Order: sequence, then C-alpha cells, then structure tokens
Amino acid sequence: MQFILIVFFIVSFGIFLIPVRLKNWKPVLLSVVQGGAFIYFAVRIPEITTAKAKYLFFEWIPALGLNFEFILDGLSMVFALLITGIGALVFLYAKAYMKSYSGTDKFYLYLMLFSAAMLGLVLSANLIQLFIFWELTSFLSYFLISFFHEKESARKAAFQSLYITGFGGLAMLAGIVLLGSVVDSYSLNDWISGAETIKQSRFYLPGLLLILVGIFTKSAQFPFHFWLPGAMQAPAPVSSYLHSATMVKAGVFLLARLSPVLGGTNEWIYIISLVGVLTMLTGSYFAITQTDLKGILAYTTINALGVLVLLLGINTGESIKAAMLFLFIHAFYKATLFMVAG
Repeated sequence: MQFILIVFFIVSFGIFLIPVRLKNWKPVLLSVVQGGAFIYFAVRIPEITTAKAKYLFFEWIPALGLNFEFILDGLSMVFALLITGIGALVFLYAKAYMKSYSGTDKFYLYLMLFSAAMLGLVLSANLIQLFIFWELTSFLSYFLISFFHEKESARKAAFQSLYITGFGGLAMLAGIVLLGSVVDSYSLNDWISGAETIKQSRFYLPGLLLILVGIFTKSAQFPFHFWLPGAMQAPAPVSSYLHSATMVKAGVFLLARLSPVLGGTNEWIYIISLVGVLTMLTGSYFAITQTDLKGILAYTTINALGVLVLLLGINTGESIKAAMLFLFIHAFYKATLFMVAG
C-alpha cells in the first residue's frame, strides 16, 4: 500500500521531467499509473473479502502516539477503487479538455497529488496521519478550483472552499486529540477496542461534535453546503473528480470509518440523521431553482451527500450497506454527468 502512495507522489513531480515533445501524453501516463493502481487494488478484493484486513505499521514518534499506520479493508478498498478507477478516466478526459489551456503541468501536478492525498486518507489507520492527508486535500482543492485565477469568481470560490474545509479540519483535529486522550492513542485499532470507554467518557459529546464539524464541512452538509456550488468554477475534470467522486465523499468515508467507535448512541443517530435530512432537502430545493447545468449537478450532489449521511446516521447494517452501494453508484454517474457538462 505504501508503495502505491510513494509512486503517486514521485510521478506527480516527475511529470516536469517529461520532454516537451511528449507534453500531450502526460495525462495518458498519469492515467496509466492510476489504472495500474486500480488493478493492484482490484486483484486483492478476494483476499480482503475472505481474510482479515491488511495492516502495516511503521514507527515515527511512538512517544507521542504518532506512527505511520495503513489499513486495507473493505471500506478503504471501496474508496481506493473509486479514487484510482475514476482517476484513470478523468485524466484521459482531461487530455482533450485541457489541451487549449496553458499551465496544464501545474494542473496535472495538483490533480495527481490530490489523488495521492485521497489514497493516503482512506488507507490511514492513524487519526493524526489521516488528518494530515485530510488537510492536504483541502489545500490541493484550493489550487485546482483557482486554476482560472484570472477570474475573480474562481479566486473567491477557492478561498471560500479552503476557509470552510480548513476550519472544519482544525475542529476535527481538536476532536481527535480530545478523544485520543481518552484511550491514550490515535490508532484506529485502539479506538475500536476502546469504543465503550470513549462513549462513556465525558469527552464523548464534545469530541463527537468537533469531528462532525470536520465531516460536515468536507461533505458539504447543511449549513456548510454553500461552498460546493461555488467550487464549480473549477475545470470540468476537477468537478468530476473532486466534487462528485472523491473529496466530498471523504466526510462520508470518515463517518463510516468511525461508526464502530462513535456510532450507536442517541447523539450519533439524531445529530447525523437530522443534518442528513436538512442537507437532502436543501440540495433538492436549490437544484430545481437552477438554470446553469453545473449548478444543477452541484445541488443534486449536495442532495446525494445528504442521503449518504442520513443512511450512515441511521446506523443499521442495512442502511450502511445501502450507503456504500449508493456511494459507489453516485460517484460513477455524477462524475460522468460533470464530464458531459464540461
């Protein structure tokens, strides 16, 4: 797993070494790398479904509970396949879409780095490590949304996105530190084994609320939903990849990841379900008032994200399975619709 991340980061900066005469083939090369990673994860599906999750551990600063920890289980597998599979298609699409624009080397750099950051996020088994990748996706999203930086609307939308998701990320970090102090660890395995201790702690509710602020801002939940339509100032490949299939699903991923730790309580069920319903209704209402195609797709994406959060808030086996199935389906059809709009 760690080798895939290393390859992604190396290839991201390596595109500047490709000869100028091969400039038009850079996105094809990146697509091949994405496709190779997709195959790497796909061939491991039988192994993950029939055996235990793969877990890797590397010491970093053990005295502070900071270590490099990676996990490949069913949940991270679903997201890894989305990130690499749709990523391969988006880079092929970008080859034609971006051919008339200048500065495409930086564009491909940011987009490939974003893909690496998303992979790092979904494969992380340490909450501090996950936070680092979480914030990295926000910063890279800022650069991608502001690609048409000569337009004031693009600059404003990029700053708004960074401000909202960055603020949410810092709130999430505070929640992680708060709950990590209960079990004296930031390892996902320790959190799961100490789930009852965390739920019975006086820090449970404030820690949950802080983490939910991070989740809700990232996944454009009410009342933080307004940054997503503005982010449509980005080029179509960015809207297709970040704002329908990957980045906005990061909050949904974290909800599912922490469900065994924080889920099952009345606070979890009522807060998350209520926010999911409000987001779903808000997205539906504003979608029917739009006349711009990307605006319609943005608000229907907000609606879909509300449905996903609602299903995870209900927190039953059936609702979680439904959420994972809908997440996969929505990523494919909405990414395609953004390409059509582009």
